[in-house]
Amino acid sequence: MIIDRIENASRYYSLGEGIAEAFEHLKNNDLTTVKPGSYPIIKDKLRMLVFDAEQTNSDRIKMEGHRKNIDVQYWVSGSELMGYAPLQAQSLLAPFNEEKDYGNYEADGSFTRFEPGMFAIYFPSDLHTAVADEQCTSAVRKIVYKVNIE
Repeated sequence: MIIDRIENASRYYSLGEGIAEAFEHLKNNDLTTVKPGSYPIIKDKLRMLVFDAEQTNSDRIKMEGHRKNIDVQYWVSGSELMGYAPLQAQSLLAPFNEEKDYGNYEADGSFTRFEPGMFAIYFPSDLHTAVADEQCTSAVRKIVYKVNIE
């Protein structure tokens, strides 16, 4: 897992073409007005998800993980607490969804507040979850890039 601010994004371009493309897309597009949804950026390689949400999640034990994708998550507005735990021998709470590349794990993690202008990179070895930030008084707008690593 990597946590940083968007002005430092170029430091991470060497981690792979998909990560560099995600940051270039962030830099070159106004994502404040894009409607929530899923958008292909590079066919079968990079997809963008746009989320607008009121904060309701308070589950600090259920974390998600992926096998085929790296998540590059960027906060446009609002703030969240993001939990992280390294994937080790945690138990899946239900069968892994191969089609959606998504599994929920029982895991106890450490939490960091993410605010506008911050990003996180979650690799397949990183479990993560978002929970409400009680200090946040606005809706959260988050951009998630799914970088396919197959």
